[in-house]
Amino acid sequence: MKHLNKNFSLFVIAILANIVISAQSTLYMPRDIQKSYDIGVRSYDGKPGKNYWQNSSDYKIKAELFPGQSILKGEEVITYYNNSPDTLKSMVIRLYGDIYKKGATKDWYVGTADMTNGVELDYLIIGKDTIKLDGSNAYRGSTNLFARLTNALPPDSQTEVKTKWTIEIPDTFQLRMGNYGDNDFFIAYWYPQIAVYDDIAGWDRIDYTGMAEFYNDFNNYTIEITVPDNLVIWGVGNLQNPEKVFSQTIIDKINQAKQTDETVRIITQQDYKNNDVTLKNGKNVWKFSATKVTDFSFAVSDNFTWDAASVEVDKSTGRRVLTSAVYLDSTIHWENAAQYARATIKYLSEELPGVPYPYPHTTTFCNKKRGGGMETPMMANDGAPKDKGSLIGLIFHEISHSYFPFYMGTNERKYGWMDEGWATFFPGVVVDSLVPGYDYYRDLIRGYEYFAGKELELPMMIPTFGLPIQSSGTASYSRPGTAYMELQKLLGNDLFKKALQKYIDLWHEKHPIPYDFFFTFNDVAGKDLSWFWNPWFYDMGYPDLAVKEIEKTKKGYTAIISKVGTMPTAVKVTFTFADSSKQNVSKTPLVWKDVDIFHATVKSNKKLIKVELGSPYIPDANKKNNTKEY
Repeated sequence: MKHLNKNFSLFVIAILANIVISAQSTLYMPRDIQKSYDIGVRSYDGKPGKNYWQNSSDYKIKAELFPGQSILKGEEVITYYNNSPDTLKSMVIRLYGDIYKKGATKDWYVGTADMTNGVELDYLIIGKDTIKLDGSNAYRGSTNLFARLTNALPPDSQTEVKTKWTIEIPDTFQLRMGNYGDNDFFIAYWYPQIAVYDDIAGWDRIDYTGMAEFYNDFNNYTIEITVPDNLVIWGVGNLQNPEKVFSQTIIDKINQAKQTDETVRIITQQDYKNNDVTLKNGKNVWKFSATKVTDFSFAVSDNFTWDAASVEVDKSTGRRVLTSAVYLDSTIHWENAAQYARATIKYLSEELPGVPYPYPHTTTFCNKKRGGGMETPMMANDGAPKDKGSLIGLIFHEISHSYFPFYMGTNERKYGWMDEGWATFFPGVVVDSLVPGYDYYRDLIRGYEYFAGKELELPMMIPTFGLPIQSSGTASYSRPGTAYMELQKLLGNDLFKKALQKYIDLWHEKHPIPYDFFFTFNDVAGKDLSWFWNPWFYDMGYPDLAVKEIEKTKKGYTAIISKVGTMPTAVKVTFTFADSSKQNVSKTPLVWKDVDIFHATVKSNKKLIKVELGSPYIPDANKKNNTKEY
């Protein structure tokens, strides 16, 4: 019996191995990515490999904001840990502010009002190497500085990077951050940052040009920011010295908000009038600390209302998360923004992905513009849409980035769909529950259908930084959001959620790439889903089902449905009879695994009038072939 069990176990292992091999062989994989799997950094079952590694840094930054001049000055000491097996003979430093230099490559027109000299470096020292900023041992590209190291950094070692700099905060064309007037700032991408060195490409040398976003290591931050004492700062991580910057009135209300589901008006306009917000020291130094986060940003104002509530995200520990909204008091719909943020955190923690929100707070800052938003860890820089549903969707979208790409350290520069697609997919249930009749997913499908199959609609696996700006919206947002909807239908809610949670469990605080996502879902599903991954993520094409023929049978009718397009989608066939009654046949995308024809059959002795295909929640780029009269 033991021998039989052993043989059976070997048989099961062989079957599972075949699944893994199938996953390996049926998806195209570039050579540089293959190498990472071959040497055991990543594995074909979706797990981090036995040789997985990633680098990280500790940032200690002291900065001062001069709001009247819209200038920030700072100095930092970075401890960089080379956990790779490679000896590093160079280092790439990101200087995001250089996007405002004359001649820097940009995806968007920004005019000339904010053109600057970029990031002005006083000095840069890496280990024992003083980097000569005249270019003799460093090259400064569009937004990256490439430094050659005389003293190479061996594996499993660390070095210090020291620098001092000045940047101007844009106040006319704000790309993702800026000075929004009246002492209202959202500051991001503001400090010299070490680029990611990874197992796929080595140093990330891709410039920041405005459209493709970011790819960062998981770092620890100790931050001190000096501002005039009338200003309030909201930042990533935890404020370490509230008693040094806030009045006791504000501290008491913060503590109250951390314990209640109800909105607390932490800073009101009356508090400003009463001069009872910040301590008056001439200048205040705000100290923040954050661990294992991918970036640090902060918001500043001397007039914004601050509302906050909190929500329990982990019933086993009782851990609560503070949900804050800071905004100009007159901004439409924002009086409820803290509760919209709270509903977002609750849904993400309990429903999908169903993983407790991993950070202590989320703060949504209103930049007073009409729309659009930008995420950073625990922070979001959002506009103010007039439409309530759009505002709730925007708040939810940016907060959901806390999971992708901040908890899951994906490379947005190459694979924008790995975070934007999820942030597009998640919000629907909450938006529709708070705005009856909104129908978020119907609108998502419509947006995708409009572009699907057109000349500039390009596959998601084309690196995001290489896409035309006209193509990136579909490739990063609506197409992957729709693909995740179809994947959920394919697997069913329970298995879909199980696979998503497994993916998060394996890859949080790491750097997953698309194959890690595909292979994890394959592993949890117990089958090779390449027939689904290929058309949706790799191929040119679009969804299009058609009613090809209708046949009378002995007991009813059969509609022959043809997959004219390339994308496997769910199927809904509606048979309408002369007495106005209807019968439906519905199938998941699995029906298209090996065939392009599906026979939908119903039993009825009634006279058939017509057959119709489709649903507002099933993408179909060409609806002209969806109806056939009988």
